[in-house]
Amino acid sequence: MAAIISSYICGPSFYTPTFQFPQVTAPEINSINDNTDPEHQWSRVLARKTNVKLGNSIRRIGGCEYLVVAGLSTDQLSYLTFPNDYNTIYIDSIEEIDIFLIHIADKHEILSCPESKLIEYLPLAINDSLILKIDENAHPSQIPHKNESGVVIIEETSTTSGVIAVNYAMSIGARVEQIEKIELNRYEIRSLIEDWKNGVPNAGNDLSAVIYPTIEHISFHKYDFATFFTHGVPFSLIIKNIIPVSHVHLHINPDFFIFNSIFFESHSEPYSAIVFSPKEFNDEETEYVIKCLEENEMHVKQLTGNLATVFNLDNHIQHYPYSVFHICSHGGEIEGHRITEELLDRDNRKHIIEYHEVITLGINPYEDSHPLSIKRFIKSFDGLKWRSKPLKESVPQYVFADILEGIGNGKELERTKISSINGSCNIKCHDHNYQAMFNYLAASHSPLVFNNTCWSWSDISDSFLGVGARGYIGTLWAVNNLVAKNSAELFYSNLFEGTILDAFYKCLSASNGTENENIYLYWGLHFSTAAKGISIPISRKIVLSKIMESIEIWRNKLAKTVNEKHMKTIKGIIEWMERTLVSDFKKELIAKMNEIRNEKDSEN
Repeated sequence: MAAIISSYICGPSFYTPTFQFPQVTAPEINSINDNTDPEHQWSRVLARKTNVKLGNSIRRIGGCEYLVVAGLSTDQLSYLTFPNDYNTIYIDSIEEIDIFLIHIADKHEILSCPESKLIEYLPLAINDSLILKIDENAHPSQIPHKNESGVVIIEETSTTSGVIAVNYAMSIGARVEQIEKIELNRYEIRSLIEDWKNGVPNAGNDLSAVIYPTIEHISFHKYDFATFFTHGVPFSLIIKNIIPVSHVHLHINPDFFIFNSIFFESHSEPYSAIVFSPKEFNDEETEYVIKCLEENEMHVKQLTGNLATVFNLDNHIQHYPYSVFHICSHGGEIEGHRITEELLDRDNRKHIIEYHEVITLGINPYEDSHPLSIKRFIKSFDGLKWRSKPLKESVPQYVFADILEGIGNGKELERTKISSINGSCNIKCHDHNYQAMFNYLAASHSPLVFNNTCWSWSDISDSFLGVGARGYIGTLWAVNNLVAKNSAELFYSNLFEGTILDAFYKCLSASNGTENENIYLYWGLHFSTAAKGISIPISRKIVLSKIMESIEIWRNKLAKTVNEKHMKTIKGIIEWMERTLVSDFKKELIAKMNEIRNEKDSEN
């Protein structure tokens, strides 16, 4: 349905914002007590967040002439709060598409193809203003090759993400190549990389043997850049960065990722950066990065030395407006425990769940509290592998909800210490390890994040990409300190001279000929840039203004909130931002308040 609709409303050289809505297990309810329904709680939370993000995105572009809502169930529609604000077209079936869209699409010629070929022939339909039609007996002609400057490679997917990727490729005039899905998950890929780096015979070849055959037909040297829409495969490593390469994750909001990359390219820059380092290396890039950013008129907030705490990192990541975030520290997986726990479901039936657990501590210097961050990785349920098909087929959904609601509450648990927990991504801080379990990013901006720590390409990258980063640079294995330093310095010395991808590609030369060659991976789009500020004083005023705007937004949220737990969280956020204003912008704040007072006096 998404492919056919795109053939009606999308065209070359412009991008039509297209979004996916998550599956839901129950309709929306108007009750403050819905948290007592654990079976549907997470589904509702995700649907509500998506509704807010969709509404905000449409408002950011000034609304739209037509809003097409297609293929959603009644339960999904119950979460949408904004369609009545627009001229909304509801489409429930493929048969209705032509009825509702033919009058707004200036297209009449048809391109017939089998259903299995829709993604393959969507580029031709968009480029030649043709309408796709499913015909299992059709034999469409060969798709002609044009002189495209870039190539977009899309791993096979059964979701709307593939259609979104094609629409994006057509908007930038890129060649589209659809390839088979790679049958390796991130942990299998990580294991092969780790074995390869540890000298295990054929580990590197085994990794390449699975991935390379899917792309060996592509002549990468013909293109200026390549963007991979992937389920999480580091293709740049496999083709050895023969050209500038970026990646987009098909499972981590590729719709909002593309939208944010386009929108924030020319809107709402805070012209500020955060540089984080506990200063644990004798020779690191931190001072050079700060100097380079300030030379380009960026306001830089330094979280270094004893200021590089879990509390400071968490709050600045979420609530400080910034365009660039640079992290220089240790990273990777950390120790934890294997736990086996017996729990009862609502029918009083016993279940055995095995999981790995990592606990990190964040000390709040303003309160007598030490909040814990607990991350759990479930391994098995009643002896069946977690998320496996046999498990899903044998256990009702409500049982999972009951068990997950009670997990970790037992007093006497069987614990076994493990030196390294798969997926326990972390950033080492001055006081503890940070697990990157956050819900907001950069005060609703869409920044670039350079996480110059070990093993930072996956897991921890998901946290940043999932809440709105439009660019993320990470490492595929444990990076050598000198390579990390030289790569970062080369990156920032070029960042403001062209695109982020250009700077990234140039920084790779710092690792050429070393064991860390091709260690870095870039999640982003080829056109994204980082903007210079006009002057540091002006940049500081902009940051001040955006923090004040954010405080007002949170105060409005607080006024509408009735849940006591949520109210406490929001009050904590507001208090942190108010302290930040006083401590970081005292001079500018006084000037701002005087300016507001003078305006009021002149009005009177």
